[in-house]
Amino acid sequence: MALSIVKGLLQHYVDSLVDEGVLNEQFSHIQTLRIEEPDFVEQLINTYCMNVEAVLSELTSCISLSHVDYSQLAVLARQVEDRSSG
Repeated sequence: MALSIVKGLLQHYVDSLVDEGVLNEQFSHIQTLRIEEPDFVEQLINTYCMNVEAVLSELTSCISLSHVDYSQLAVLARQVEDRSSG
């Protein structure tokens, strides 16, 4: 009984986040994949962290140069933004 109530509350909360635009269809897709492959979310997060860490390292290197290429910084910042949007 209590489990069904909690599941209903969770679903209501997720629905409200979708309605507010906080979550999108990618969330539902990831939830489906998580059920099919339990380690999927962990792998996804690890991959994201490694990719962003590499970009941030490159950003740090670019900033430390005597002549900063701001267009390159913008490209790298966009890469972090693009990876984070998903």
